[in-house]
Amino acid sequence: MKKSVLILAIVLVSPLILQSLPALAQDCSSKSGHYVASYNGDIDPGAADFLSSSVAGAEAACTAEFDLILTTNGGDGQSMETMIGAIEGYQQWGGTFVTVVAPQGAFAFSAGSYIAEASTKVYMVPGTTIGSATPIVSGIPTGEENSTLRKDINAFASYMETLTATHGRNETAAGLMVTEGASYKCQTANNCEARRLHVIDGVVNSTSVRDALSSLGVSPTTPIETPGVRSVLISVLSNPNVSSLLFLIGVFSILADIYHPTIVLSVVGAVMIAVALFGLRVFGASPLAILLMVIGGAFIFLEVKTQHGISAAMGVVIFVVGFLLVFQLPPASASNPSLPGVTFSGITNLTYALIGGLGVLIVVASLYLRSIRQGLSKWPRVNEPSQAIGKKGVMRTGLKAGGKGVALVGSEEWSVTASEDLRLGDSIKVKEVKGLELVVEKDPS
Repeated sequence: MKKSVLILAIVLVSPLILQSLPALAQDCSSKSGHYVASYNGDIDPGAADFLSSSVAGAEAACTAEFDLILTTNGGDGQSMETMIGAIEGYQQWGGTFVTVVAPQGAFAFSAGSYIAEASTKVYMVPGTTIGSATPIVSGIPTGEENSTLRKDINAFASYMETLTATHGRNETAAGLMVTEGASYKCQTANNCEARRLHVIDGVVNSTSVRDALSSLGVSPTTPIETPGVRSVLISVLSNPNVSSLLFLIGVFSILADIYHPTIVLSVVGAVMIAVALFGLRVFGASPLAILLMVIGGAFIFLEVKTQHGISAAMGVVIFVVGFLLVFQLPPASASNPSLPGVTFSGITNLTYALIGGLGVLIVVASLYLRSIRQGLSKWPRVNEPSQAIGKKGVMRTGLKAGGKGVALVGSEEWSVTASEDLRLGDSIKVKEVKGLELVVEKDPS
């Protein structure tokens, strides 16, 4: 049985392990063909994982051109830089990286516009938009908001201009996407502002992805790769909003299990907390932020001991402070020290509402569980043997001295023993209790 479980575990886990391994490098004397990947979503660690693994796959297959179909609102700067690093690595390897903003209605905003401009070629289909690349800078010291913000925006403007100029496009117009938040539309093949200002290389006059790829010379039989299970899981777990909610739910599960032991809730809660901490680290949360969240959880658990609500309330406050610090990114990029740590998407009001609401729920629920437990502790236990001492009853069976029998004591039947012989129907009195068995004697009255 154990062997079967081990084999099953290996079968389930091995695809994820194999997918996580980098593709084996090959000595490609000649390159040919197209590798097509499509991404529609936020730029996050899952997106970075998807593009990096896809590029590695393209290199392993000696593919000459990588075509990325992109639609995104933006995301975090660290993941964006990882993706740009993968693109530049593919270009240095000798491949051509092409980004296509498609299908109709698609857009490459914020971090997506940097990724597009890092590409060898950029194309758009009619009805698409690119731009709005002003970063959200957090952690600015009080009194330095204007100067620091302007300095950081200028740094990203220079970065954008460098990416654009490297591939012969209009760096001035691209810089305005950062400094002024400019966006450039491509309404039709003949009315495309992005093409006119040369922030892209051309317009593909198609409405569907397949038609656009065909116009770029991609065979209709070429598969379009999309994010796999691993990349999707990384995207979900690295979302600090999801991770923070999982952490609080995990804390609440363990707290509920302490008041009402089932072991199942404790196991589920511990798994949720572990997964949440993993997600926060993947996102790049600072150790201080994670430490504060853990301390907040510890204070919530302390409520079991204090039982007045203050510990739970303090725990929620400390947790929320840690959660807010998750979005205070490091002062500089790890891969590009000239760039400040930024994001292109902030905390939403819905996140504040969910975190606040769940925090209040934990405080109220802990007080409610405490009141229930206190109320139950005042009730007499059902079938409590110690309460039978001194009570009288009637033998339901006979017993020999030192043997066992059954007697009716109060309204319950009990297993009894005695140092004398007793007959069916004899009146008895409880002398003491041994475990769940009553020691009785014949009632002389």
